[in-house]
Amino acid sequence: MTSYTFDPFEDFSELDLLLLATAADDYEQALLRVNHASAVARRRGVFPVFRPEDVSTVRATSWESLRRDEIGDEQPDGPGGRLYLLAFEGALPYIKVGMVEGRKVESLRDRVRRHEHVAEIHQYFLVEAWASQPCATIEATKAWEECVLARLNTLVTPGGAAQRTHKEYFRGIPFNTMVAAIELERSKVVGTPRHPGVVYES
Repeated sequence: MTSYTFDPFEDFSELDLLLLATAADDYEQALLRVNHASAVARRRGVFPVFRPEDVSTVRATSWESLRRDEIGDEQPDGPGGRLYLLAFEGALPYIKVGMVEGRKVESLRDRVRRHEHVAEIHQYFLVEAWASQPCATIEATKAWEECVLARLNTLVTPGGAAQRTHKEYFRGIPFNTMVAAIELERSKVVGTPRHPGVVYES
């Protein structure tokens, strides 16, 4: 059997991982740069500095992702509501889980803009977003949200990486994990939509 002796490992903490993203699209590259800047700043205990063009790219693409799945989804207003998930980057990145009443896409758009405005005041910006199709009733929307929050709470441990900072605000849980939690709870509530996604005019 061959044995190996290793010299002390080289520290790759400052490695420019962006070199590995040459095949990614503009959003993926911008998000990678944003995440890298955030991670480096946290290690150094300083406020992250982001490239303005990266901030613009991830914000624009986040808005696009809210409408790319279901083209032509404009609906008249009526009973029901939608779930949404918004990830914000800044000094301490966080994700907001929420619901908006009504079926019109303008209601969702206005809610997201409000969250963006509050985030900007504190020097945060939108990096990822998801929204559901309308539920059949507002009761179904609320029940779905409660089930999702209960599932996410099982990931939170005292002193752990995953934290619930307020009723619908979380840190340390990957965005895709939170989307998966939403999808896992979808079938448990009568009146949830069959497909995720939303469409609206910019």
